[in-house]
Amino acid sequence: MLRLLKYDLKRDMFMLLGGGAAIVLLLLAIEIGGRYWSMEADVRFVLTVLTYFFAGCGMLVIVCTSFRKNIGSTSRRLLPVHSWTYIASAGLYALLTGICLLVLGIGQLFYYWQSGLWEELKGLGAVNIKGLEWLTPPLIWLGIPFTLLWAVILGLSALFLAITLTESLRVKARSLVGVFLFFAMGSLLSWIENAFFGGRGTQAIPGIRVESQSVMDLRIQGLDAGWAAFVFEAVVVVLCIWLTIKLIDRRVQIK
Repeated sequence: MLRLLKYDLKRDMFMLLGGGAAIVLLLLAIEIGGRYWSMEADVRFVLTVLTYFFAGCGMLVIVCTSFRKNIGSTSRRLLPVHSWTYIASAGLYALLTGICLLVLGIGQLFYYWQSGLWEELKGLGAVNIKGLEWLTPPLIWLGIPFTLLWAVILGLSALFLAITLTESLRVKARSLVGVFLFFAMGSLLSWIENAFFGGRGTQAIPGIRVESQSVMDLRIQGLDAGWAAFVFEAVVVVLCIWLTIKLIDRRVQIK
């Protein structure tokens, strides 16, 4: 697993470093340039959050592309590893890149806190966070990271299964089929959770709605899902991983 991860990082190093530098420069441009052009703090904050959102999507694309290449590459003949290591390596890859993005975000939040921008944003009503009303402060700090981590695990397991199913097909436009399969699985999972758990399951991406250029609505779901929804999602994750392993072993062709 670590050998695969080392290979992936080495292969994508220039792309990761270039993307990271581009993100930092864009964030600096929003903050410094926004102040120079007299842009309001709430507008700068919305642009900053959207930058992190698209950066996370870009990193997810890199991880999924790496996973797709690994399960179908000739190197599978050379490395005596089990199929589950491709899933674990890609998951660890996503975790490491996500941690880097999270550290950058925490640093910027610290800057907001120290400079007084956070209080200014709260006073302007630029951000409306829902889903945390019932939590006490200790549970917030413990619950949010766990919920986000579990949502990432759930989303990645579905993504890896969709990618493996796509690589198992012998038809044209396989990428479109994979996108359809992923959203179909997501819709089915949401329907089941709405029907049996009152829609309180974990979402892979917290709901974000930009009401205007200066107001953002962030809805975090899953913290009050309950044990039944969590057990159901755990079964889904295990089933997705099991099916992915079986498909890698029996259906995916080595190119």
